[in-house]
Amino acid sequence: MKKTLAISLLVVALLAASVAPAAEQDRKPLPGRCIKVAAICIGYGGQHDAKLKLAVEHLHTAGERGVDIACLPEEFAGTKAEPIPGPTTDAVAELARKYRMYVICPIREQAEGGRQYNTAVLIDRQGKVAGYYRKVFVYWGEGLLPSRQGVKAFETDFGRISILTCFDLNFAELWQQADDLDVDVVFWPSAYGGGCPLNAYATLYGYYIVPVGAGNIIDVTGRTLKDVEKPRPNQFAATLDLDRTFIHTNFTTEKVKKLLAEHRGGVEQEHFYSMESWYLLRSVKPGLRVRDLCKQYGIETLREYRHRSRRQINEARKNEKRI
Repeated sequence: MKKTLAISLLVVALLAASVAPAAEQDRKPLPGRCIKVAAICIGYGGQHDAKLKLAVEHLHTAGERGVDIACLPEEFAGTKAEPIPGPTTDAVAELARKYRMYVICPIREQAEGGRQYNTAVLIDRQGKVAGYYRKVFVYWGEGLLPSRQGVKAFETDFGRISILTCFDLNFAELWQQADDLDVDVVFWPSAYGGGCPLNAYATLYGYYIVPVGAGNIIDVTGRTLKDVEKPRPNQFAATLDLDRTFIHTNFTTEKVKKLLAEHRGGVEQEHFYSMESWYLLRSVKPGLRVRDLCKQYGIETLREYRHRSRRQINEARKNEKRI
């Protein structure tokens, strides 16, 4: 009898784990490549158990609303160092697994050899540690080691992301490295709001930025999003279309005209930036993606164009060749 009961409980657990949350099941297909993000801005530090409890409550809310990836603030549950995995990441992982969402869980990390870092841990939809980012520019007085690992790109099932933390805001080379890594979104867990430099980086590099200090989620155009959900105090959620694509007019004008003509009703020019000479294209038909069409029509995205130009012009400079 005990053996039968144990097997039954195991089967129930496996079935429960295999069923997607209702919000995920009911989600309708959207044009482009849309994801839902949540910035849980519950503040830096504090008493560990109370802050972890608050974080868990917020993650329940985010999960129930079908969020794909939620981010907590810098060292949100206090500054007592712990390993990875450890008590805080384990507790957060349960919610990630339950709701099948990614969660960025910033902690003070106790690493080998007594080393301590300000670390943001990425937990995947299965509740497993998928990676971590250690703060490169540690703030004065943190008493922690600055990371030697630099900026990282993390592959998710919806795209590539990077994480930068708080004081990293002040060092443009890190944001350039995120662009070099071809990321779609940069998450920025922080102890403060950050403000206009974040908008400037989004404008310059054309990726979304999700600040987790004040919840001012920033569009690829550099504007702070106005259409943001606030399901509970200090939680900000938004749907981001990672397929929206900037294209420079250089060498692309006729190709873009052809793409738009042949996919009228499926792709549209969201905006034309005349001074910058940029097109911004987006899909308006589920199942159709601008990035795929750009490859089909031989169109470089703005980022691809810049990266290629940098490489080739630097090579010409090195070999003293004219452009």
